[in-house]
Amino acid sequence: MSLSMTIKKRYPGFTLDVALEAGEERVALLGASGCGKSLTLRCIAGVETPDEGRIVVNGVTFFDSEAGVNLSPQERKTALLFQNYQLFPHMTVLENVCAGMAGPRRGRGGRMDGEAVRRESQALRFLEIFGVSAFAGRFPMQLSGGQQQRVALARMLAARPGILMFDEPFSALDSYLKSALEQNLLDVFSVVDRTVLYVSHDIDEACRLCNRICVMHNGRVEESGTAGELMAHPQTLAGMRLTGCKNTSRARKVSDTVVEAIDWGMTFDMGREVPDDVAYLGVRARHVHRDRIRAAGEIGRNSFDLHVARVSDARFERLVLLEPPLVGSRSRIQWKVDILDAPTGSLPEAGETLRLHFDASRLLLVNR
Repeated sequence: MSLSMTIKKRYPGFTLDVALEAGEERVALLGASGCGKSLTLRCIAGVETPDEGRIVVNGVTFFDSEAGVNLSPQERKTALLFQNYQLFPHMTVLENVCAGMAGPRRGRGGRMDGEAVRRESQALRFLEIFGVSAFAGRFPMQLSGGQQQRVALARMLAARPGILMFDEPFSALDSYLKSALEQNLLDVFSVVDRTVLYVSHDIDEACRLCNRICVMHNGRVEESGTAGELMAHPQTLAGMRLTGCKNTSRARKVSDTVVEAIDWGMTFDMGREVPDDVAYLGVRARHVHRDRIRAAGEIGRNSFDLHVARVSDARFERLVLLEPPLVGSRSRIQWKVDILDAPTGSLPEAGETLRLHFDASRLLLVNR
């Protein structure tokens, strides 16, 4: 199973220009709203038509502008699950799942031949996978949002499509149900040999569900890699931000190993060669640390006295907003401190000035 696509679609003020290859793997399209993630899936499914390019799935050409090929959505046999589930309101749960499966429907008077019986039996098995077989006779309006989501997933998989595509399917669910459905999906993914495309703007969700992540920005795939590769070595500003790096600044090279964070008024000795074309510097909120105590007035390499502007607590961590040295800077530095492991009285408080260290090995540099 595979996907190969190179397409362009132009709109006023925006151009989708995507080149993507995928095999039997789960690929996340990660990006901010409006970057072209959902549009990419819609072009594959045939809901939208590119202006030019080619889309091939499992050796079948779905679209080829030069050859004049443009299969209908029905001919493509893809499965695209949206946020709103799109169940048929006039059909029962069981009928919804059967609707996407090839084969005969119930005959007049409800009579069924052997093939129809087999289809309904298969449909029930998929409903059982997602724990909603007890609702087979109900209509969608009689189900909760989470139950509708499970039915939509069962219908999607029962159709046995050549490629599975998900457009932020869990965004409206509470965290407990979302976690349960993710585990259901992972169970299914472990036994299906299909290309899976999963649209998300949540790096943690993408890490849990996918083998590879493609960072999208302004209609293009900016970079691609495993979650570990993107976290450790992002190649773009979009990659840094989408992988959870809260602190970014414009940057310029000062000397062979020294770089300036322009928006903060801070310079860092990287201890390694700084690229001539460096454009941005980033540091993750968890990679800021208290500096060890030094003699009065002594500042160590990559250590700074920073003022605590504000603190706010979540369940397990305190978010600390730090004022950078640059007077009038609008870019505060975020620092996350573990609440549970912090010694009594050691948590940062608003109004304090603390000496903090930035580990050069954790600083991120990109050129675009």
